[in-house]
Amino acid sequence: MVMVGVHVVAALVGVALGVGAIYLLRIYIEGVRRDRRERPALVARGLRLDRWENAVEMMESEDAAERLECFAALERCGREEPDVRQDVVELICAYLRKPFVYPVEDEAELEVRLAAQRFLTRHFRWPLGEARPFEFWEVEELGLRDAVLVEPDFADTFLVRAELEDSLIVRGNFRRTRFSPSVNFERACFTGDTDFRAASFPSYATFAGALFSGTTTFADARFETGADFTDARVEQPDAAHSWPSPWRPWANSPVAQARLIPMKADGRPPSSAERK
Repeated sequence: MVMVGVHVVAALVGVALGVGAIYLLRIYIEGVRRDRRERPALVARGLRLDRWENAVEMMESEDAAERLECFAALERCGREEPDVRQDVVELICAYLRKPFVYPVEDEAELEVRLAAQRFLTRHFRWPLGEARPFEFWEVEELGLRDAVLVEPDFADTFLVRAELEDSLIVRGNFRRTRFSPSVNFERACFTGDTDFRAASFPSYATFAGALFSGTTTFADARFETGADFTDARVEQPDAAHSWPSPWRPWANSPVAQARLIPMKADGRPPSSAERK
C-alpha cells in the first residue's frame, strides 16, 4: 500500500509539473506574440518622435538651409499623422512670430520666412465652390499675433480663428479669403497695397486700431454683421481705397492721418458726441 501511495503521489506531481510547464509555455508564447504585435507600433512612435525633435532642432539652427529643411520634415509629420497638424501649424506660426526687421536686412532669413508662409497658404488654400483639396489641413486656429508677414498670399484660403493682432503685413493678398468663425486684425499694420477683394468675413471681424499705409481695397467683400474699424488709421486717405460701408477715412487736416469712421446715410460724419 505504501509503495502504491508513493507511485500515485509521484504521478500526480508529474502531472502537475507537466500542466505547469504547458501553462508557462503558453504564457511565454502569448508574450512573444504580444511583443510582436506591440513592438512595431512602439518603434514607429519612437521614430516619429525622433523625427519631430530633429525638425524642431533644425528650426532653431543658425544655418538657413537647415531651417528650410525642417519645413519638409514637419510636412511629412503632418501628412502621416493628422493629429499633429495643429502642432505643426503652431510651430510654423511661432517661427513667423520671431522678431524680423523690415525693410529686409537678412535675405537668407527672408527666404526661410517666405517658405514658412507658403507652407501655411498651401495647406489652407480651398477655393470657394471646389471640393476639399487633398492638401488642405483642418486646424483649430491660426495664431499669428505679432507676426511679420512679407507679401503673404492668402488668396482663396480658408482660415479658422485667424489671430493677426499687432502683426506687420507687407503687401498682403487676402483676395477671396474666407475667415471663420472669427478674425482679429486689431492694431495690425498693413504696409503697401493690401487686397481684401471678395473676402468673406464672419460675424466677429475686427480691425480696431489697425494702420493702413498703402492702397487698401475691400471691394466685393462680404461681412456677416459688419466689421469694427474703430480707431483704425489711414496714411494716404486720398489713394484709390475701397472701404466697407459705412466706414470712410476722415482727417481734420490735409497733413494728418485719417481715421476710419462710420459715415451717416447722408454721407456726413457723425458728431464727436455720436462717435462716443
